[in-house]
Amino acid sequence: MPTYAITEQFLEGQHGLMRYWASTPPQGVPVVLIHGYGGLIEHWRAVTRPIAMRHSLFALDLYFFGQSAIPAYPPDRQMWSEQVAELIATVCPAPAVVVGHSMGGMVAAQLAHDFPQLVRGLVLVAPTGLRDPTNQPSLLDQALFSVLRADGVGEILAEALSSPWGARQGLVTAYHRKERVTPEMIEQFAAPLLRPGGAQAYLAVSRNFSQLYLELERGAITAPTLLIWGEHDRSVPPALAKRFKQMLLPQAEIAVIRETGHCPFDETPEAFLEVLLPWIAGL
Repeated sequence: MPTYAITEQFLEGQHGLMRYWASTPPQGVPVVLIHGYGGLIEHWRAVTRPIAMRHSLFALDLYFFGQSAIPAYPPDRQMWSEQVAELIATVCPAPAVVVGHSMGGMVAAQLAHDFPQLVRGLVLVAPTGLRDPTNQPSLLDQALFSVLRADGVGEILAEALSSPWGARQGLVTAYHRKERVTPEMIEQFAAPLLRPGGAQAYLAVSRNFSQLYLELERGAITAPTLLIWGEHDRSVPPALAKRFKQMLLPQAEIAVIRETGHCPFDETPEAFLEVLLPWIAGL
């Protein structure tokens, strides 16, 4: 069995300091993990070591999240795409398989379009970002976005949600297997909210979330692509997998993992790896 180590490091990028994990020594295919909205590197903890046993592993905190910098201007797709591209170009030994979850899937897709030379394969786990008229936000989500965009009121709501209680509510909503939402996980997700500027950072992203759509034509992304969804995903319905394939990624393969929700890499990590690792090996 190959030996490996995973260390935490920081890279000074063009938009600020970014935190990332990297495994050594180089082996297999480089794999880059991109978390979703409100997430951080630790959300991948159940699959990092099994991946690092076979491949060079990299995972990062997107700007505004985790322990990465909070830029002084609104977030957008290109900023995050450039951030991941800078990480790959600086620390990866070769073009990478990029795995993005939820909002991180939108970032990964934008990266594959903007910097195709850096992406060997694309894995989107319940991605957001598809402008699909058949899947509009619920009335509750629309009302929440309206509140968050309101000056003053949005700040009050963000402060109220920036707590362990707020972190727990978001996680429980996303998970089908509620027992996976542990006190340790809640603490990890709450910590970035409690840092100086943390609540404002999440508010800045929330206020722009309705604008974070992929403005790409069908076939504009050419990298080999795998779409992974949880059977019981209530946050991003699995029916969207076929819509992604039809509207944007005709080359995509689709895998639906049973008895799991929005975060299959953490809810059912063994089943997730049984899909991911053979697909990478087949590239």
